[in-house]
Formats: sequence, C-alpha cells, structure tokens
Amino acid sequence: MAEKLVLFVCTGNTCRSPMAQGIAESFIRKHHPDRVGVVVGSAGVAAGDGSPASIHAVEAMKNMGVDISGHQSQALTKAMVEDADVIYTMTPSHAQTIVDHLPESAHKVFPLDSNHPISDPFGGPIEVYCEVADQLTALIQSKIEEIVQ
Repeated sequence: MAEKLVLFVCTGNTCRSPMAQGIAESFIRKHHPDRVGVVVGSAGVAAGDGSPASIHAVEAMKNMGVDISGHQSQALTKAMVEDADVIYTMTPSHAQTIVDHLPESAHKVFPLDSNHPISDPFGGPIEVYCEVADQLTALIQSKIEEIVQ
C-alpha cells in the first residue's frame, strides 16, 4: 500500500485537530495494524507553532487511552496541503479557508461532518472536551475505514 497522508485541521491546533489525530492513529493501530502506510497529522489555519495541546484535550484523550501529551501545534502550510491525500476540517469554514488560499486542493478538502461543525471546546470544561472526543471518534472511524479499503 502506498503511503497516504491524512491531515486534520482546526483553528489553533491545540484541541480538536490534535484530538482527531490521536483518535485516528489509535484506531489505525488497533483495527488496521497492517495499514502502516496511513500517516496522520494535524495543523491549524490560525495556529502558532509549538504550543502544547490544551490540558483538557490531553485529559479527554487520556480517558480514551490515547496520549497526545507530546503534541506541538503547527500552522497549516502550503506544503502540508500539497502533501496530504485527504484533509478533514472541523468546520466548513476551515475547508473554505484552505480552498480559498489553494483552490487546486478543493478535491481533497472536506469538513469532517458537513452537517454539524465540530464545536471548539477551547476554554470549556472537561465535559465539553469529552463530548467533542466522542463526536470525533464516531466520525473518524468511518473516515479511516473508507481510506484503508
């Protein structure tokens, strides 16, 4: 299998997209260990480089058995978009931002859920992060199944 890069994108790359990355990596390891060619990353459309994942994001993922404590935020770059095989965004506006800057990427940029944007839990209580983690898990599992088929 040729290597495929799946990229998850949110705003600051400290909550939703690192959680999505951790969930996807964990799911692939558990359910498709032979699919080592699927590489997962995350970035933010308005991220600074080098910030850790938010404390509640780390805690919500730890509750699911996923460790994102070493995450460092990164701003989405043109090279990342070009290198990715598929890009899942947390909201339709994130997708639109990418396509506005790089129209040639439109064929591979999709909101993770086009009907229900993934709410930003930043600044909320741990319970909100856990709800977002559950929402991401359900969506990501089906997307990864599509990719590995």
